[in-house]
Amino acid sequence: MKAENIFVEFEGDEAGSSPEVYELNIVSGGCRLYGYLLAPDQRMEKPYPAVVMSHGFPGYTTNNDLELALMRAGCVVIHMNHRGAWGSEGRYLFTNLKDDLVAITKWARNRAIADRYGIDPENIFLVGHSMGGQTVLNAAKDLPFIRGVAALAAYDIDAAFRYRMEKELLLMIETEGQCLKMDSAAEVYENALGHRDELGILNRYERLSEHPVLLVEASLDSVAPADKMMRPLSERLKEMSAPVTYQTIVSTHSFAGQRMKLAKTVAEWIEKTVRSLV
Repeated sequence: MKAENIFVEFEGDEAGSSPEVYELNIVSGGCRLYGYLLAPDQRMEKPYPAVVMSHGFPGYTTNNDLELALMRAGCVVIHMNHRGAWGSEGRYLFTNLKDDLVAITKWARNRAIADRYGIDPENIFLVGHSMGGQTVLNAAKDLPFIRGVAALAAYDIDAAFRYRMEKELLLMIETEGQCLKMDSAAEVYENALGHRDELGILNRYERLSEHPVLLVEASLDSVAPADKMMRPLSERLKEMSAPVTYQTIVSTHSFAGQRMKLAKTVAEWIEKTVRSLV
């Protein structure tokens, strides 16, 4: 892998070697999740690190640019839509998110799948933005084999209730969530309220100390303010002397004006983590 290649392409594609996009459907909770896999140019050295992405709520911002940048750097990138989101089967509930990501990551590590796509099973990373940041942090606690986890402007449902941001959460579900398959906004909100403790990123946080962790703060974030949602986790992990890296980017929640800096931050951290194994 070469992080320096995030914005560099080969002079031209080469038959039989060029990057490919593969459509995927993976079963989680009896439902088919739909998405795709980006395979890097085969002129890059194998095996490839793999990045399993988790989209935010409801998934309008899919981080395609970050995914393609990581592919150019030499990563296999897997993007799946959670249950009830963007055509995937089932109903959207916050409690399904972690289970979906666990199923996807175990699929990627399966020997037959890893061999087919050139995945290095010792270098599988989870990367998520916003609600996806919460999801990857929670999934990492149940996936001891992953190499590392990166949360970008992570949302924390438990902190939202703790800091009286529940009205904003409900409004988000009612408005942005209209594109999701759900019985009602009230059901999804009640799912968050009833499971806030287990969904919170501080729940079982000590399990994260087993992995390198990258936390990227958007300093102008009003959706998932880092002082309430991500910094407490960083402080707890540092107290344990865990391998946590905390980066701040001066941007809003979507990192819309700093996407290249975001890609560089994530790619360089993955490359450094991969090289630390050698």
